[in-house]
Amino acid sequence: MERGFFYRVGAYALLTLLSMVVLIPTLADWTHRSDRLPAWFQRAFTRKIALGLDLQGGLHLVYEVQVDKAVSDKADRIAGQIEEKLAKDKKVKGVKVIREGDGAELRLRVTFQNKADAKKLDRSFDRDFQRYITRDSNSDENGEVIFRMDADYVDELRGYAVSQGVETIKNRVDKLGVSEPVVQRKQNDIIVELAGLSQGDFERVKGLIGKTAQLEFKMADDGSEYMQKLGAYADSKKAQYPGLDVGYDAWQQKDSGQQHADVYLKSKDKAVLEKFFKELPAENQVPSDHEILFEQSSRYNDEGQETQDKIWRSYYLHRRAELTGEYLTDAEVSYDQNMRPEVSITFDSEGANLFEKATGANIGRRMAIILDEKVTSAPTIEGRIGGGRARITLGGYSDPYQLQQEAKDLVAVLRTGALPAPLRKTFETQVGPSLGPEAVNKAKVSMIIGALAVVLFMFVYYRGSGTIANVAMVFNVVYLLSMMAMLQATLTLPGIAAVVLTIGMAVDANIIIYERIREEIRAGKTPRGAVQEGFNRAFWTVFDAHVTNLVAGIVLYSYGTGPIRGFAVSLMAGIVCNLFTSVWLSRAMFDWMVGRKKVAQLSI
Repeated sequence: MERGFFYRVGAYALLTLLSMVVLIPTLADWTHRSDRLPAWFQRAFTRKIALGLDLQGGLHLVYEVQVDKAVSDKADRIAGQIEEKLAKDKKVKGVKVIREGDGAELRLRVTFQNKADAKKLDRSFDRDFQRYITRDSNSDENGEVIFRMDADYVDELRGYAVSQGVETIKNRVDKLGVSEPVVQRKQNDIIVELAGLSQGDFERVKGLIGKTAQLEFKMADDGSEYMQKLGAYADSKKAQYPGLDVGYDAWQQKDSGQQHADVYLKSKDKAVLEKFFKELPAENQVPSDHEILFEQSSRYNDEGQETQDKIWRSYYLHRRAELTGEYLTDAEVSYDQNMRPEVSITFDSEGANLFEKATGANIGRRMAIILDEKVTSAPTIEGRIGGGRARITLGGYSDPYQLQQEAKDLVAVLRTGALPAPLRKTFETQVGPSLGPEAVNKAKVSMIIGALAVVLFMFVYYRGSGTIANVAMVFNVVYLLSMMAMLQATLTLPGIAAVVLTIGMAVDANIIIYERIREEIRAGKTPRGAVQEGFNRAFWTVFDAHVTNLVAGIVLYSYGTGPIRGFAVSLMAGIVCNLFTSVWLSRAMFDWMVGRKKVAQLSI
């Protein structure tokens, strides 16, 4: 035997040993014996094959990304940049930029206090914003200029909202510790598959995934004439909206002693408030540059103690945010003086400057902290706040453990970043764990029957050479499963079908090679010569067939979803292993067989 033969055998033996070691965590996990593995082994070998949604149950969700909200938020930020640039570079005072419309009809209306200032919006100004907006040819010359969002930029924002949403959800799911989650995009939808979840985890997981975590800081328009007028209107409509009431706030500015007062609407039922604002007549509609948001606040008894009763109240806010969560760098759970959990947040340097500027310019007024369109608190600004830190209170009468869990979940989603646009769940399927064992058992039976049939056929038809094919097939399955473990792939029912298909492909490759060897023997070649020529001449036929199937697997993986991708992963890994065992590993065993002395006849 040549020295190179022994080198090859040694390399194949080492590869086989490593493959079996890599498979141990997976087999131990499937047989529930992971605790028997040494600690050092569990630290060194952590990768394993996860069972898919159809094998162990779990959650299948489809979310639609509300992409127009991302466009609207960006338009608000552009509006703020326009106002700042006009005030700083053009020295224009009293300019207001109002966002109007939504989606394709979204526009920015620039209104000047002095009509002559409209001429300062020259071509150089347009160039600074040409990537985002274009001037409307029908702009009003009466002291107003109208811009429309650039169509290509709107499409870019929508695409970014979906792709960034996928990455954000992936990061959140990773923090949940779910093995092999599937999070992928399909047009404006995001498909999420989480296998191995218990029934009790479903609601919490859905809450974490769907939480937009859009954090905004907006100024309340305290003491506005609009709310005074609306309060009088609400008083006249109490009979029509049972539970609706008008509330009054009053506070004194700490440094100057200036008195502040405000009007708000309140009700125990949020739906009553929402219905009231939805049915407002045209003359009482909320101005386009303002919005109404709600906070669920606590109620107190005569002794000043917090009760379980909650009340929803309204806030009249400027629509444009002073600061958003995009400047957030850290979030952590902390506790107030009553040992109730809250979330402390930290901004980056730019966010800290914006926060300090906003608080310094609005001393004595209230700043609403808004999370996902809901006011969490609206503290009064008592002075300029530097350092870039703020707090989100979760307050309220609730179970301490539940509040602590809520704070931890909020920290998790804030740290992974806010979704660029809200999600709307369009489809949900909960796969019970009872389906998994039944499906696995049937798949095992079908796999065993198929493998035994192949082994029997090869042994009967090709005799000694068939034994080599059967041994190579066993190695093929070992290599395939170890490769899937290294890739931390998810095994699904279609994936098991791909494994069975790989066995069939291995047999097909062996048949092509063996029939070629038979032809060489019939042509008068010696066993060694027949084996050499058979493998050499059949190689490109086998290689071409495997490459064709590999391309099909790549296409399935690229355009498929869920179980289809699981099938594609198993198929592609099987093709690589199959090519190795059919051509190189089988060749080594044949070389050993014909390399011995006095081999006059080949059993094939």
